[in-house]
Amino acid sequence: MSSLSEFQGGVFSQEIEGGRAGATVSLAPEGVVAFATTGQRFTVRYSDCRLEMGGASGRMVFCRNADRSLTIFCEDKRFPQALASARGSGLAGEVDRLLHERKLDRRRGRGWLLVGAGVLAILLIVGYYGVLAGSRIAMRALPVSVDRTIGDQAFAAMDQPGPEIHDPVVVDAVSKIVARLGKQANAGRAADDQFDFRVHVINADVMNAFALPGGQIVVFTGLIEACDEPDQLAGVLAHEMAHVTLRHGLERVGQSLGLALAVDLVVGNIEGIATAGVELLRMATANSYSREQETAADAEGVRLMNAAGLDPLALGQFFQKLKAQQGGVPGALAWISTHPDHDVRIAAVEAEAAELPPVKRQPLDLDWKQVQRHAADPE
Repeated sequence: MSSLSEFQGGVFSQEIEGGRAGATVSLAPEGVVAFATTGQRFTVRYSDCRLEMGGASGRMVFCRNADRSLTIFCEDKRFPQALASARGSGLAGEVDRLLHERKLDRRRGRGWLLVGAGVLAILLIVGYYGVLAGSRIAMRALPVSVDRTIGDQAFAAMDQPGPEIHDPVVVDAVSKIVARLGKQANAGRAADDQFDFRVHVINADVMNAFALPGGQIVVFTGLIEACDEPDQLAGVLAHEMAHVTLRHGLERVGQSLGLALAVDLVVGNIEGIATAGVELLRMATANSYSREQETAADAEGVRLMNAAGLDPLALGQFFQKLKAQQGGVPGALAWISTHPDHDVRIAAVEAEAAELPPVKRQPLDLDWKQVQRHAADPE
């Protein structure tokens, strides 16, 4: 039996033969320490620690470093509280959030057994195609935590075309735009139904941005350099954030899983749905939405821009800019290439903006030229 200050757990690391080993886990002043059965010592510093909870029991705590190259895990039921109260950890709030989400997921999971049975009965009546349609509807009723699980794991598994940058001039500027739009995107939502938008800026000469289910947002420096003003970048981000709030990523998962999804709903296997969703997003392009989804995201993005006090026509202006440049700019204009019918979309943006109520404009307080210089040569 372990002492009060030690817990039985394990380690995932490429430094270990086979990638995994059992370990004795303790909480040191500098971080979470694991003494592996191989004799190796591993540490995840508190300042670098990213927490997740899951596993077969749902209560295993994973302590990962920022690049996920090292994971220390422990299933001891005393470990979360010990981690929260460890001197200097600063993780009490994060532990409370994880425990709260686990409690909510367990409550929802019990209810899903009955809901899923009802869904399956209806789907069997209407036949195979009814099963496919019904499963997509059921996906929309899943908790937002499923979106976060799919998006977070998919992002961690993706290979990016360049390194992530942390230049505060660039990252803070993008984060400021996302925070302004995110406030409107989450307006009216219950606390446990809100999307957690998180920004990643990738140093790559790609005119692209995308958002994953749950709120992971990836922006490439090539897009920042291409925008004439911050409102144009905000328009692109508003469109991508609309895909998140409208749950288009989850719809894509439902469309792909079809009949298998209905079975998972019956047995309450939300974790299985999330795992399958991650694999689908890894294999698919991040921007491959249907024409109907793109139209809906355009409309919602324009609404978000207006509600945030930004120019709702900026998205159309960016479409116009890309249309003019598409034939002469080297390299693929990735963001626009998967979104056809430029003229139709520009007209639709203008029509949507004309229908919106007037609001006081609140320009973004950014030195855009400085942001672009740093994007071209990040610190």
